[in-house]
Amino acid sequence: MTPERLNIVQSVLNTFENDDIKDFAIVLLDNLPEYIWRVPASSTGKYHPAYSLGEGGLMRHQVAVVRFLNFFLELEQYGSGMTSRERDLMRTAALIHDGMKSGTQNDYNKSKYTKFNHPILMADVIRSTDGLNDGEREFIAHCIESHMGQWNVDKKTNCELPKPKDEYQKLVHLADYLASRKTLTMDFENIETPRVESKPEEYVLTFGKHKGEKLIDLFKSGDDYVVWMEENITRPDVQAAIKAIKKKFAEEDDEL
Repeated sequence: MTPERLNIVQSVLNTFENDDIKDFAIVLLDNLPEYIWRVPASSTGKYHPAYSLGEGGLMRHQVAVVRFLNFFLELEQYGSGMTSRERDLMRTAALIHDGMKSGTQNDYNKSKYTKFNHPILMADVIRSTDGLNDGEREFIAHCIESHMGQWNVDKKTNCELPKPKDEYQKLVHLADYLASRKTLTMDFENIETPRVESKPEEYVLTFGKHKGEKLIDLFKSGDDYVVWMEENITRPDVQAAIKAIKKKFAEEDDEL
């Protein structure tokens, strides 16, 4: 992946919790047709906001879908009932859900129109790509193939796509729906860091010798690993969590 392309997706890749799933997402991104990185999300501009139009608009749209999805996953009524792997599999689905919007590169060269069955085409690519186990690849495909929601029937061909049925499919579809609303804008100039500040006490490490433990518990125990992480781990979510927990402890000390 070129530095320019990585710059577009890096902010949402930083929100992944499992390195192997993030690596799988990068493989998928690298194998997308060339046009996916160049075309707008909508050729007419009728259904998408300004940030997803023009050169590279389709990829910015897919990034926006992950951002909306991450907003949902911050809420305990959604994210807390899912495993970290399920959350990352959903992020992968959101990031490449339109990856076959006009079919393969050869298909696009022949016709630039959107293929109605593009969710199925992308889902099939997932199923045939090595990297994760069959069940996890199927989970991603499952979330992608229903992302059109209630707009699931092509009157010209009678092609019918699956509708979202479970919570995973519904959240991916809702994130895509919101990212397609013209009145909802998004900043692509100032890249955000993962939003962990609101509940730092719930941040759980996903790597290293303390994987699966809450960061706040390491703070309370005085473990030197926290200092090491602050000096050596550059992941924005880790740094944001450390900063937030330090602030929380400082505020509690002030109250004493």
